[in-house]
Amino acid sequence: CVFIHSSGGFFNAYNVNKLTESKDHPTMSSARKPKSRSSGGRSSKSSEKKAASGEQPGLRKLVQKRILDDVFQNAGDKHPGWKVLIVDEPAMKVISAAVGMYDIMEKKVTIVENLDKKRAPFPDMAAIYFLEPSPESISKMIEDFSGDKVLYGDAVFVYLLGRLPDQLLDQIKNCRKLLKRIKGLVEINVDFLAKEERAFTLDMRDAFQSFHVKAKRGPKSVEAKVAERLVTVCATLNEYPHIRYKQSSSLATKIANVFHRKMDDFVAQNPNWWYHGGPSKASGGKAKRDRGVILLLDRADDCLTPLMHDFTYQAMIHDLLKMDGDRITYNAETADDSGETEAKDVLLDERDKLWVEIRGKHIAAVIETLSNRIREITSSSTGAGLNRGGGNMTLSQMASALKALPEYREVMSK
Repeated sequence: CVFIHSSGGFFNAYNVNKLTESKDHPTMSSARKPKSRSSGGRSSKSSEKKAASGEQPGLRKLVQKRILDDVFQNAGDKHPGWKVLIVDEPAMKVISAAVGMYDIMEKKVTIVENLDKKRAPFPDMAAIYFLEPSPESISKMIEDFSGDKVLYGDAVFVYLLGRLPDQLLDQIKNCRKLLKRIKGLVEINVDFLAKEERAFTLDMRDAFQSFHVKAKRGPKSVEAKVAERLVTVCATLNEYPHIRYKQSSSLATKIANVFHRKMDDFVAQNPNWWYHGGPSKASGGKAKRDRGVILLLDRADDCLTPLMHDFTYQAMIHDLLKMDGDRITYNAETADDSGETEAKDVLLDERDKLWVEIRGKHIAAVIETLSNRIREITSSSTGAGLNRGGGNMTLSQMASALKALPEYREVMSK
């Protein structure tokens, strides 16, 4: 369980022109002699000015801006034509949590393709690869340009959720057909899901078992994966946090040590990156506030909470309705005929203002809130006709009358 007291933006970019000149590549494990990485500039400077002015955007807004500006706008500035977006499953989750399909289409992306599926060639279109820097995803991207098979045009942009290991960078260099087409290779540092403005998840559902059950592990430990993803969270928030954990917890101690080392390496390799509590050019060299704090908690310190049941509206939705991510499907009455129903999909996310307002409230408080909304409608000019008959109305009579109001029909049609 991780808590970060914090907000900002930054990303790492490789000099594409130098990919063929040298095999030197900055690694996050080289702490003794850290090598600097070049920044994109636009994200770092603009976010520092906003922070100096006192603005504190939410985490989801930061990720949304990062994806739209530093991925799609960055590619659009270099190639103004229409493009194909190719994503793997982790990248698709990151995009879906923060950006809508309409926003992507506005950036001249004509189609979104799954990297794992067989795809039709678009030799006249530029390609944007938004991927997890894993051996599987990099290998599949290289396959698109291997042999006589070339799926896309002369402009290829590669954006990665996190740090690209040296050996995978070498594989990209060795694919000459891909290398000559690459116009941008950037680490975006958003290897997490921004589910809410003040909450995120690392999307590691099997991590708990890996922490506590001795089993065969992969080439990278779970602790290292957690630490690397936490680094991308801090890079997005412009936080170089103090680390707090319980010393008696071996698990929290291990993650804290790995995270500390990787965070120090990130800061050393990115001299242009700024953080809250550090020297700021926008504020005349003085920090506006102190550095944040990251609190690492072991589940062993709180075994009771998972066994308790919340009585919030959000918990009730998860209990009673089948949810697919943030989407629920239910049968709603049609606007023209109340006797018929049709399937409706609803997204319960940060874009739904009512959901954001009531999701964390107790069910009793939600009922009171919705009752007040109904009274507001009935007291409005369009709802004034509800009481024209005089006297008190029953709940069923009020429900029938509300269904006839334009406001009600408009809400139910969404």
